[in-house]
This record gives sequence, structure tokens and C-alpha cells, in this order.
Amino acid sequence: MWKQLIAAASPFAAVGLYMWKEAFRNEVKETVVTDYRFPEKAPLALFFISDIHRRLVHPSIISRMAGRADAVIIGGDLCEGGVNNRRIRENIKRLSSIAPVYFVPGNNDYEVDREQLALIFAEWGVTVLKNSSAVLAEGTYLLGTDDLSKGKSDKAALFHNVPPNAFKIIASHNPAFIRTLVPEDRVALLLSGHTHGGQIRLGRFGMYEKGRWRKVRDIHTLVSNGYGTTGIPLRLGARAETHLITIRRPEQKI
Repeated sequence: MWKQLIAAASPFAAVGLYMWKEAFRNEVKETVVTDYRFPEKAPLALFFISDIHRRLVHPSIISRMAGRADAVIIGGDLCEGGVNNRRIRENIKRLSSIAPVYFVPGNNDYEVDREQLALIFAEWGVTVLKNSSAVLAEGTYLLGTDDLSKGKSDKAALFHNVPPNAFKIIASHNPAFIRTLVPEDRVALLLSGHTHGGQIRLGRFGMYEKGRWRKVRDIHTLVSNGYGTTGIPLRLGARAETHLITIRRPEQKI
């Protein structure tokens, strides 16, 4: 009887173990984006990580990115309700060892004490972008939105003080922000997460599309599967991921 029960349960245990491993992968996907609008003589390398939630960024990712990125962009949901400040601080400490850190809020970031979060950011010199921008290099701007699903995004404020002809990279936790953009905005890249790629997919079917790059109205857009999970720490068909994005002009060599 027990042998039969164990035999019947074994396939489910194997699937559960596989889904757990997919949720805790430490993958860095490397992408080169070539764009004739990019003004820099040298390539610009960005490490993008979104939807950390309850995870601790693995040392293997930190060591792999050491000396390779010019900036770290946290694309929202750094944390969520129930994540203690020690873990948040440790994640920021680790990411700050790679390069200067820029943060845009996600919906779950509003579940924690914002004053404590601000103190951690101040401790490690994190630049918080809430409908505001920062200069990454001459002629290249990073624009960071506040969370769209919370009704906090403000496009007019986002573009304020950004030269019309600048090379614009937008970090928005919610990928739906792209619906607000028009060709006249002259946005080159949009980096987002939020959807977890559906987190648990059955073949082609999932609550959201699987994370990927695509070109939308001349905008290079990334929707990442994200690094952590929400709810149960399991993934299927949408493994955890982070990104090293190198931007260069077509004639540049890396």
C-alpha cells in the first residue's frame, strides 16, 4: 500500500522540485541592443533586475556582473509586505557593489515602510526615480516611472527637463506604460517586469505573456520574467532571470 502511494506521488514531487528550481535560478541573460540613435562613442552596459520580492540576490550574479555594468536598474518590486529590512538592505548592498543603483517603484514596494526603505536607499546612495529622470551619460537619460497600477505614474513629470533629442531609456515596473507613449516621445528603450512571465505556464498558456524582447513602434521593449516570485515560490515555463543589456551604435565594437 505504502509503496503504491509513494510511486503515485513521485511524479508530482519531481514536478514540484523542478518548479522550485526554476523559481530559484540565477540566470543573467545578455542582450546587445544596437540603435543608430545612441549618441555615445562607447557602449553602455546596464544590469536590469526586477521583481526580487522575497529573494536574496545570489552572490554568483554579483560576481558575474562585477566590472561589467555601468549602472544597475531595479525595475520595481524590490520587496513586498513581510520582507524584513535586513534582507532589503543586504540586496541593496550587493547590487551597489556592481555599479550605481537606480530604483523605480513597483506595486508591492508600497506594502513596506517607505521611511525605512528611504533610509536604506540613502545609506547606499540609490537614486530613486518616481516620474523623474537621471543622466546616465552625455545625451543619454534614464526616465523612471512611479507605479502605473497604483495610479501614480505621471508622464508629463517623467519627461520634464529631458531634452527632446536625448536618447531615452524608460524603466517602468508595469509594461502597460508603453500604451501611453507616442512616436513624438522619441523613446528608445523600455524596461519592465511585473508580470513574472505568467510565473506558472502550461505550454503557451499563462496569466501573462512569457517575458521577452520585442520592437514596438521603434522602441526596444523588454518585459522580464523577473527574479523572484509572488505567492508560492514556484515557476513553470517562465524561469527566473536577470539581464545585462549592452547598448551601442551599429558600428561600435564591444
